[in-house]
Amino acid sequence: MQTALLTAIFDAMRPCLTAIFALFAFLASAPLHAQGPQMLRIHWEPQKTYTLETLTETSFQKPGSTAPPQVMNVTQTTTLAVSKDPASTDRLVRTTFSAVKGDIGAGKGTMKFDSTKPGESNPKLGQAIGRAVGKSFVLVYDDQNRFRDARDLGSMASSPGSVTGLSALADSRDVVNLFRKSLEIGLPPLAVNVGDTWTADEMMTFPQAGDTHVEMNGKFESIEERDGRKHAKISFEGKLSSVMRKDKPVANIEIGPGSTMSGIIFFDLTRRLTSFSSYNNHLKMIVSGQEVPFDQRITSKVISVEDSK
Repeated sequence: MQTALLTAIFDAMRPCLTAIFALFAFLASAPLHAQGPQMLRIHWEPQKTYTLETLTETSFQKPGSTAPPQVMNVTQTTTLAVSKDPASTDRLVRTTFSAVKGDIGAGKGTMKFDSTKPGESNPKLGQAIGRAVGKSFVLVYDDQNRFRDARDLGSMASSPGSVTGLSALADSRDVVNLFRKSLEIGLPPLAVNVGDTWTADEMMTFPQAGDTHVEMNGKFESIEERDGRKHAKISFEGKLSSVMRKDKPVANIEIGPGSTMSGIIFFDLTRRLTSFSSYNNHLKMIVSGQEVPFDQRITSKVISVEDSK
């Protein structure tokens, strides 16, 4: 009797159940942009340590030279250990440049450096690219993942046994802000859907080149599967040029008009961070009054996300 009754109830509810199952299937397979605009902003999870690897490939040639362009490759490893501020809801991101390796030149004339193998490395190249190894600072974000401040810049501004000056601290803050903005490059300033475009104006300060104006256009291209997780694919392009200011001394190096950048990033929608980015810079550098073309390809990826020890 009970079996017959359950069968009758099930038969009566079958159309309704079929509709519910169909609805669930639709929701599971529906594209993510159907859920409305998304804020693609990096989220730093407390008690996690993120490790990034960034490869910068640079080629340049002196004006009038008939020699092949000089090529320099630098790979930097950075760790970001996240904790909660005990006095607030802020998140503290302890950022450390943990390792660097690189090479410049070609053939027998190639110089190499690896911070993990100092005895086998070229000291001159180490002075150029290895001085930041072991340096650290703290980026402060609020509980809405908005940047608030940078702290503990002392190690960035000094060498062992030296006294940190105000100008060195100012340069260090420029380096820190430049690094922080590099993490966010290409991300939209507001919530977006697939297909949306946006423009952004940025002022970035390079320690040697000074203030640089960046005009950027971005587009939320699509949602793609990478490493088993959904990612937002974003393309961007922009123009760069140095800004002349009366209250600043003339820089020895400037970024000339006509300098451009373009690239793509993949923003992990589960981990809420940029897991991969690749962009090209075509820079017209003005060095002591001469234009020197620089071509750069910068590729950055997250190589691990682990529980902090």
